[in-house]
Amino acid sequence: MVRSHLLGGLLLLSLASLDLKRSETFLRLGGRTRALRLAGRLVRPRASGMARRVEPKATNSVVDIFGREVGDQGQEDGSHEGQGRKHFVVKVYCMYSSQDPSHPWTNKQQEDRMGSGCVILHEGKMCLLTNAHVVADASYVEVRKAGNAKKFSASRLKIAHECDLALLSLEDDGFWADVSPLDFGPMPSLQDEVSVVGYPTGGDGVSVTEGVVSRIEIQTYEHSGVDLLAVQIDAAVNPGNSGGPVLNEDSLLIGVAFQNQQNSQNIGYVIPVPVIEHFLKDTDPQDPSRSQGFCSLGIFYQGLENDQLRESLALEHRTGVYVRGLLPLSPAQGLVFPGDVLLELENRSISNDGTFYVGFQERLSFVYLIQLKFPGQKVSVKLWRPGTGELSLQVPVFPLQPLVPITVQDSLQPWFLYGGMLFVVLTVSESPGSKWLHDAPVDLVMLQKEGLKKDPEEQIVILSKCYPSRRTAGYSLLNERYGWIQQLHSTEEFIHFNLSCVGSDMRAAVATETAEEVNQDVMRVYRIPADASLDLREGST
Repeated sequence: MVRSHLLGGLLLLSLASLDLKRSETFLRLGGRTRALRLAGRLVRPRASGMARRVEPKATNSVVDIFGREVGDQGQEDGSHEGQGRKHFVVKVYCMYSSQDPSHPWTNKQQEDRMGSGCVILHEGKMCLLTNAHVVADASYVEVRKAGNAKKFSASRLKIAHECDLALLSLEDDGFWADVSPLDFGPMPSLQDEVSVVGYPTGGDGVSVTEGVVSRIEIQTYEHSGVDLLAVQIDAAVNPGNSGGPVLNEDSLLIGVAFQNQQNSQNIGYVIPVPVIEHFLKDTDPQDPSRSQGFCSLGIFYQGLENDQLRESLALEHRTGVYVRGLLPLSPAQGLVFPGDVLLELENRSISNDGTFYVGFQERLSFVYLIQLKFPGQKVSVKLWRPGTGELSLQVPVFPLQPLVPITVQDSLQPWFLYGGMLFVVLTVSESPGSKWLHDAPVDLVMLQKEGLKKDPEEQIVILSKCYPSRRTAGYSLLNERYGWIQQLHSTEEFIHFNLSCVGSDMRAAVATETAEEVNQDVMRVYRIPADASLDLREGST
């Protein structure tokens, strides 16, 4: 039995009784219980109150240079003899180079980043789970187990930037000799204790921090800008922890660390098991290395917390959210209409604020029920239609892509040169500055925030650069406008286009007779290898 006293800011431990036959006892501090492995050693307080060093008893066990009893931890080269401890966490080293948006025919300078990963079992094979942002645009990936000096070459098996997850595989079978996969645990509850294992900045060795679950709700994933389920914890999650496992008290995997709250203390976020399992099951049939994404109903809605608004809709005792519109490509077109009220989704009542009851002190947005589905599946919907009454429907759901992509890693963006002018597809990565919301022209920001796709293949094309030449003289002002092509009109002699810019449109014209000649001249002077990206050149043949 161990008692704790807090006197004058100093924590003093007094031993009331101790069973010397046991090598493990428990310490309770602040309501938490932690196992202390005594390894047969007994520390007694000195009469003077000063601590003294107690040497370990001589045993036949193997000890490290600090005198700590250890098991078989393997050799420095990563090999193991006998049955020892099993590895489940790795450090990930990634060399990467992304496409240069200002010169899209080449890549930026190669850089490196480091993160963490953990071993899981997927489709009967062991692989490594980490964050997508750790291995995005990777040119070469290596991993290293804790306590081993040897690095192993790894390759990406699957990646999904939307939920910030990736799977890695290794060809060297020797890596798996002393590795044990983590089992998935249940969804944690508030105040459950968790441990974050990984390789944060500040050192090279493995680190373990502890905390509790503070909140469970829909959060914005910084890497993709998509709102998905996340778990907030008060354990330290720092750069380098990304991709590392978060374990419960039974050493079961309850999530993967992926981001923290800036300008705050001890607020970290975890990708929970339901999101991980969705990622593992969701595979794009056209590309097994990618996921199709999380589904959407494709509606705009508003809460019904105002009494007058509910009375005007004759809802009486019913609760729900008001459908104020649908996206042009919404899968609910023809089934759900503006003016409807969503009452239930998947047999769960929707409150007037758009949430549903999960458990004690927990509510979630009804959007989560849709995100559990896979493309083409249907959700059961009960709605209230004024003048008709209650209706029950089965509505299909599909992933809906934004008009302006936020994440373009691992995919080359198309571009083309015409008449000495470089045109590219608008993405957040193509913003004029590093901070999109602060540096990009307001019209482009509005497109990213509120632009709606009317066609699945629709893209916004902007004028990125006008290369100086005799035929492009006077167009230099267009370099600073970042306008997008609003209208395009061609004649036998010219191609006219209006560039939508801040304030008003700007007009430009390119002579068709000399456009190719100008292209060749610009490509020669500025060392541009081609007049278009490979996908556009192959599509034109």
